[in-house]
Order: sequence, then C-alpha cells, then structure tokens
Amino acid sequence: MLLFAASLMQVALAGTPVPESWLVASGTGNCSPTDVDFAEGGNGFGAGTFNCGLVTGDGGLTWEPVSVFPQQGQSLTWSGARTRDEILAARTGLYASSDRGATWSELGTLSQGIGSIFDVHFHDDDNIVLIKGGQIQASHDGGANWAITYPGEFNINFDELHFPTASIGFATGGIARSSGTLGTVLRTEDGGESWTLLEFEHGKITAADFIDATHALVATQAEGIFATSDGGESWSYVAPAPSPGLVVDLAHRDAQHWYAVTSEGCVFESRDAGVAWEQGHCDSAGRALNALSVKGGAAVAVGNDGLVLFENRIFADGFEE
Repeated sequence: MLLFAASLMQVALAGTPVPESWLVASGTGNCSPTDVDFAEGGNGFGAGTFNCGLVTGDGGLTWEPVSVFPQQGQSLTWSGARTRDEILAARTGLYASSDRGATWSELGTLSQGIGSIFDVHFHDDDNIVLIKGGQIQASHDGGANWAITYPGEFNINFDELHFPTASIGFATGGIARSSGTLGTVLRTEDGGESWTLLEFEHGKITAADFIDATHALVATQAEGIFATSDGGESWSYVAPAPSPGLVVDLAHRDAQHWYAVTSEGCVFESRDAGVAWEQGHCDSAGRALNALSVKGGAAVAVGNDGLVLFENRIFADGFEE
C-alpha cells in the first residue's frame, strides 16, 4: 500500500508544472539599466541610458520608470539604493534623490571634472570612495569635497570597487589593446585612503566579486575564471568563463553559490565556486545583460531594451527552494 501511494505521488508530481527559475520582470519599458542596487525591504533602483531609471518595491519583479536629472542629458554608469526613497546615480557627477527620483541634486562638483564615475562605495553618510576615470577619489564630508587617493596611470584601468570589510577593499578592471589585454587589481587596507597595485597576469578583468578580505573570483576577457585565497596576492585558474558572451558581472550568495551574466543576455549559476556553470536563462533576442545584484533577496539581472530577469526561487522568508 505504501509503495502504491508513493507511486501515485510520483505520478502527481510528474504532472505538476515546474515553475520557471527566471522570470522576465514587468514595467521596465525600453529602459536599458547599466547598474542595479537594492536597499532593505526589496527596494531597488536601476539607472541606465539616456537618463532612464527604474524603481522597484518587490525585490525586482515589477518596476516603475523614473527620470534621472533630465537636465543633464547623460546616460548613467552607476546606481545606488540606500532606502526606498534615497537613491543615487552617477555619470560624470554623483547625484542623489530623497524622493524616489522625483528630484535630484549633485553631491559636490565632480561633474566639472573629466571622466565617468564607474563605481561608488559608501562607508557611511560622510565617507565615500569612488572611481572616476582612471582615478580613485574619496570624500569625508558626504560628497561636498573630494581628494584623489589613487592617481591615473598609463595602462592601469579599473571599473569596480569591492569593500568586503570597512578597511580592506579592492579595485579591479583592465584595458584591452591591439597587442592583448592587461588586468588590474588594487588593494587598500585603510578604507581607500591609499592603494597598492598587485600583480595580475591573466588579462583584463571583466567582472569580480569578493567573498571576504581574502577570497574572490574574477572573470577575464580571454583566459577564464580565476580565484584568490590570499587577498589578491596570487591567483589560480578555476575554469573557462561561461558563454556565450563576455562575463560582465559576478555575484555570490555564499562561498559556493555564484551568479554570472554575459553580454549576450545569459545568466549562469555555479554551485561549486565557479568550477561548473549552468545556464539559467538566455534572452531569445540576445539583449545584453549589464549587471546583477543579490541584495534584494532574489538575484536580479538588468540589461538592454528593458530586459530585467528575476530569480523565481526565493520565498518570502529568504530561503531558496
């Protein structure tokens, strides 16, 4: 009888539709977010091309459009969400809104300088570190004034900041040339006041994420996935990068569970720290994905022409299936 009941249960389960692991989010319109970030409570913000912005209050499943300082006429390179209403965006300047995107004001006068802002890290309300052009700058008064803490150098390019602790941080990136690519890893041990250039011999880094002050994965343009367990002092080969397309962003849920998105509109998952990658979703139109975040609960990936993907496996209490 027990065997018969078990077989009936298997038949029933076999006929139950399996939910999609990834859903295409709604309400995004034609906005092409270049970055996405989440605050507590599933409140998120993505800033993109031609002043477009998207806000969400349900972890990234549905979105509403906002305009980002339309008087500037810029496409955005970075977005930050501090609360539901406090959001930030950047291109040549750093801009903040306290009313969910209805109005904007610039923090300081960075827009008067040269170069785009690629990444920003807030230690707290007063202490901020950012990448602008080929420099790293820091502010200790909420963005009113800025000081250069790493000057621009020839062939030393970086576009991501990572602060796994308040004092230890990294800047990663690289440059592509006709003769090949060069990768960059910088390390700070004083919260971004000074930086040390580390050796990285595996080409341009297109995406990176740090688990803690010593462990990280990076994806490179041509040589695959590499890992460090000593804070960037040395790197070991892990596996080929998932494809199609270049890996443009990496994020981890824990030391083993990683996500990657590519320039061909695909999202991948690894459950063994980057050794093997499983394709979760690829956009049928090949719209590029540009960034992802796991801070809102579900993993959310954003890309071109309104493409936003939502991980459909997170319950309300935050646990996965």
